[in-house]
Amino acid sequence: MQDIQVPAMGRTTFVLFRVLGYCLLLFFLLDISIISIPFKFTDAIWELNIFGQIVERVPLLLLSFPLLFFGEYSARMKWEKIITKIISWLSLVLAVFFFLNIPLALVNTFRVQDIRVGEVITRAAQQNGPLQIAAEQLEKATSDSEVRTILRSLNPQQQSLVAQIPNPQDIKKRLLAEISTSVSQTQAQAETSKRQIGLAIWKDSVKWIIAGLVSGLFLLYAWFQSKWARVGINY
Repeated sequence: MQDIQVPAMGRTTFVLFRVLGYCLLLFFLLDISIISIPFKFTDAIWELNIFGQIVERVPLLLLSFPLLFFGEYSARMKWEKIITKIISWLSLVLAVFFFLNIPLALVNTFRVQDIRVGEVITRAAQQNGPLQIAAEQLEKATSDSEVRTILRSLNPQQQSLVAQIPNPQDIKKRLLAEISTSVSQTQAQAETSKRQIGLAIWKDSVKWIIAGLVSGLFLLYAWFQSKWARVGINY
């Protein structure tokens, strides 16, 4: 098959489009290389974030292929015909990459949600732990002297004031009520944070998964349509 003859102005346009395609593909590959290093495979947070960042940059990749394949054989140099064959297979490799990462992204979404929710639970436990211990000690204290001893341990710098408390039992009831309120508020905030975290993670993940699926289908279509670049025709 011979190269299609096109006017000089048409050749310039073809070359310009293809150069833009090469630039966009190069920018995409460089960007992905930079954000992926250092590699942290098996880290669910890293894997999900990298997939998301790749998807966020995928318009550069998708736009590069129509530009690179523009005009098919027309106005191509011999070295460029080898490159287009490689790029055609690259579109298939990238399509498989997106298809394989969709189930991985789904699994990692659950894992990341568990990690983030675990962090919220841990923070809430750290905040409520000392308060709950103090509440248990106060509930076990029956005499005024026991209550004063606990109050001194809670306020080591106010020993003299604790000794002057006229009715420690009233202070005990008030403290228990305040601790109960504080613990309840912390738990409520933790529940709200867990819902917000889950919603935010899933919103991003669903967007990335859909974009990844669409990108994979487009790249697979580009591979089918670029069969002319892989047939090994002599020029």
